[in-house]
Amino acid sequence: MIKAFTAATSEIDDPQAAAAEITEALNLEKNMLKNSLGIISCFSEFEETGVLKAVCDALPFDCIGTTTCLCAASQEISQITLAITVITSDVCDFKAIAIPIDENYEASIASSVSGLLAQSTEKPSLFLSYFPLMKTVSGDMILTAIDKVTGGIPLFGTTAIDHTTEYKTARTIYNSEAFDRTVVLGAVYNASSFQFGIASLDENKIRKQKAIITKSDGNVLIGVNGKPAMEYLEEIGLTKEDIFAGLGVIPLVVDHKDGTKPIARAVFGLLPEGHVVCGGAMPEGATLALGRVDPNDVLQTTETALRSVADKDSVLLSYSCIARYLILSNNFTAEAEKVKEASQDSPYLFACSGGEICPLPDASGKLKNYYHNYTNVFCRLS
Repeated sequence: MIKAFTAATSEIDDPQAAAAEITEALNLEKNMLKNSLGIISCFSEFEETGVLKAVCDALPFDCIGTTTCLCAASQEISQITLAITVITSDVCDFKAIAIPIDENYEASIASSVSGLLAQSTEKPSLFLSYFPLMKTVSGDMILTAIDKVTGGIPLFGTTAIDHTTEYKTARTIYNSEAFDRTVVLGAVYNASSFQFGIASLDENKIRKQKAIITKSDGNVLIGVNGKPAMEYLEEIGLTKEDIFAGLGVIPLVVDHKDGTKPIARAVFGLLPEGHVVCGGAMPEGATLALGRVDPNDVLQTTETALRSVADKDSVLLSYSCIARYLILSNNFTAEAEKVKEASQDSPYLFACSGGEICPLPDASGKLKNYYHNYTNVFCRLS
């Protein structure tokens, strides 16, 4: 059984005052069980001012997470916040590792994850997963490398993001340090009760006109229906100006044709040769369609998903694509409010995401790990 408790602070200038506020709110002597793990989301300046380090140093367990542009825990919903949700248990165990990502990232992941798995005769029930936002190694590439080592143990989590236009201060968090090129994983052992869910695009707003991805390279879309990718997109009414407008404008929808739900993909840009850079893998042979999303869609899909995952006797983790935040515009806290309301005063953590990590069941019910865009992903632990 997993229990949880939360705290948050907006004290960004005084590290010791912030650490004292967090530790007092967490009340570890009363709430902490045998094994614990802290999950943090925070505005990047909390790292720059030393608050993140002071908070982590004050806690007697590992802390993992990412920076973000908006987060919420308990009653606190704010951009300039450090929020922490502590999961704790007398039955479940937690182990955390940090894996530097470089040109040999596959070997680094294989070595580190294999080493972690070798520490126990039991496999983890799931990994809480925190990926860096990198141009050279995509989230899908990291996910695939982890899957190769673990055999598909469920991964749930988010990719680091921040409040800047180029995401220069987006960081993953491992204890008192923050990294721009490091994967952080939290292994959860002996968890018998957990559930995943997603809120993505409204299926009624996905075009019925579908195509086949005929050529790709990872997250780069090269050919559709045997034609150059941009040529095909222009034929169905998508312009280069739409592409250059960037995130929040054009959701693509990829159906892997294995019984899982279709995956939303953001369009990040256009290469000189006309190839389209997307926010995740674009596998050859998959079906491609265009979608639409507006503020009402963001809130309605989240409300629908929460009906099946929110529970007053559990902890809820929710990571929502920054595109959804941008689509909500001046009403940018509305989705976080929906998560808070559905949690019914139970502990939760909400944060904006640079890429969402969540398993989906295939036609046989087997969970497969996927990297998402335009999506709010949920994990309920109890």
